[in-house]
Amino acid sequence: MEMEPLTSEALESAGYDTASRTLRVQFRNGGLYDYLDVPREVFALLLAAEHPWSLWQEHITSTYEYRRLE
Repeated sequence: MEMEPLTSEALESAGYDTASRTLRVQFRNGGLYDYLDVPREVFALLLAAEHPWSLWQEHITSTYEYRRLE
């Protein structure tokens, strides 16, 4: 999955897999998470957000099921 850089102190990058509707988020502290069944529009909003961390906190982490990757 190709990852796009984010302008955020906490979030390093994000990627999206259209076939599985999976949003992948890489944190600057090393954490890597997949968020499941996420619409592509949410990924586009995250990339365009002035404050990606706020968008992630308010709309992604509390809305979509996720799993931590090793």
